[in-house]
Amino acid sequence: MSTTSSKTNKQFMILSALGIIFVVDAHAWSGLGIMTSVFPYNSFFMPMFCFISGYFFTPEKTTDLPRYILRKAHTLLIPFFIWNLFYGILTSVLRSTHLITYGSSLSFKTLFIRPFLDCGMFELNSPSWFVPTLFLVILSYSFIHKCLTRFWNPYIMTILFVTFGTLCVFLSRNGYNHSHMLILLKTGFFLQFYHIGNFFRTHIEEHFHYPLFTILSAMFINIILIYITNDQIYFNDLTTMSGFLTNYSWLPLLTSITGICFWLTISKLLVPAIGNYPIVNYISENTFTIMMHHIFFFNIYNLLLAVLAKSSILNIPFDFHAFQNTAWYRFEPYPACRIVYVIFGLAGPLLCKYLFKLLKKHI
Repeated sequence: MSTTSSKTNKQFMILSALGIIFVVDAHAWSGLGIMTSVFPYNSFFMPMFCFISGYFFTPEKTTDLPRYILRKAHTLLIPFFIWNLFYGILTSVLRSTHLITYGSSLSFKTLFIRPFLDCGMFELNSPSWFVPTLFLVILSYSFIHKCLTRFWNPYIMTILFVTFGTLCVFLSRNGYNHSHMLILLKTGFFLQFYHIGNFFRTHIEEHFHYPLFTILSAMFINIILIYITNDQIYFNDLTTMSGFLTNYSWLPLLTSITGICFWLTISKLLVPAIGNYPIVNYISENTFTIMMHHIFFFNIYNLLLAVLAKSSILNIPFDFHAFQNTAWYRFEPYPACRIVYVIFGLAGPLLCKYLFKLLKKHI
């Protein structure tokens, strides 16, 4: 959340920066498409954020569990609900003036309940569904670790978390991903990656010394999986735990691990080259901001195009109906146009955060 200090773990700084760039690029219909032919974004990148968060978990944090949870609520939930209120008001105003037709009206349910379910109520901030989900994962893992501290065996717990995560995929594919079951299934699915992040730091990282072998192995496994599944190794919608395209309930776990291993290794190799770049640290420190606001800035770009097209300054086939009916409209007469969305989705939130910081300091 803060941008006042530089992260000391440069490898994970780069990894989290890459992760949020992948999120924006995926929502811009992959204008960059970095290695997506082998590692589709939707086959690993949201589990990777849980992996990163779990990496920094330590048992000492659960000594005073209520205080730890309150601190996490302060850094995750309070900013989330403030911005959710903002987008709720904005969506309600735009709907009432008939400028848009998508989204739900502001209510207690859309403000506080649906964020823990599908989080699609206002659309302009729908990617932020991950924030309350991550909070539930941290809450659950901390509580489990606190209760089982005396009996905690990391190897047995890995088996249990992975088994439960795979079961969550199986149940979701069989229609149980609805109502309050969705909260359980989504939390259970991401819990395994939070634990794997912690397990990696405590038991694997010190032996993680063969970058070329790791990169080639991850690529080879994914290529084999692409052949086996007819290029259906990704999962489309973790917001509602739907979009698992194959019958293999273990596949999301495997593709998440291969994707994480590949980009974790790449991040380590990039440390000497870009580890001290302020922009990389700035992106990494503001993943929450980018996650929350990039769809809004996509639509700022759409609005600019709409004004220019309406005033006949630009003679372009802009779809005004689609623009009014969904926050996910992309004007892309050519694939290269998707890059503009990536630029707006990254630069817009970061610039606003920088200006807000300057204003706050000035005041």
